[in-house]
Amino acid sequence: MLIGDAPWPFLIEVLWRAGVMYVLLLVFMRLMGKRFAAQLTTNELAVVLMLGAAIGVPIQVVTQGILPALIVLAITMGLQRGLAWLSFRSRKLETLAQGDVSVLVQDGRYLLDQLNGLRLSREMLASELRALNVQHLGELRRVYVEASGGLSLIRFRDPRPGLSLSPDAGGANDDHLTLPDLRACWRCGHVEAPTEKGLGACVFCGCDQWRAAVRKAVAPARQTPDDTDGSDKDPTDSKAATRKLG
Repeated sequence: MLIGDAPWPFLIEVLWRAGVMYVLLLVFMRLMGKRFAAQLTTNELAVVLMLGAAIGVPIQVVTQGILPALIVLAITMGLQRGLAWLSFRSRKLETLAQGDVSVLVQDGRYLLDQLNGLRLSREMLASELRALNVQHLGELRRVYVEASGGLSLIRFRDPRPGLSLSPDAGGANDDHLTLPDLRACWRCGHVEAPTEKGLGACVFCGCDQWRAAVRKAVAPARQTPDDTDGSDKDPTDSKAATRKLG
């Protein structure tokens, strides 16, 4: 029941088979390059599945030798290296094999068409952005999703007002202030100032639901002795205060 129809001596053979296949797998993965150990693209994930299928059978099946698995590993490595070489020389082939970069946020606003094309919800993206310490969309100039699936952020040097990513209704915290004179589209994050007639539908997505925009609170500058009127003070007092602050 424990080992099926295999003879008991096969357990010893399994040990060295597993060791040999493990060493071969390390060698082939090393030959495939450092990129293979990073986040995987679609074709690299396919290679991983092929490697797993190739090494599993020789370890478990008594009648299966190691040579066929070795041939499968060599063919898989050759295909992966060949595709990488061709992709390096052809942008179209690289995009076809590995996918392309997509822009999800542009100038503090969700690009809903891109999100829909990737079947990625706004809530899921907001969760990922919060994990990267992003508080509101106004901080972001661009957000890219790479071919490997990772997010890349380009932030504004001076954040703009934007749609809060906080899941609560208020949308602000101790570090951020709501701006009653600006509204952010609930769906795409576009920011507008209300007019006398109020706000209609968003010009980008057509949504008519708005939330108060938020911005990062500016900490008040700490006053130093040089900022005060020290005309009636002794100069030695100013020097002493400066030394304490330093």
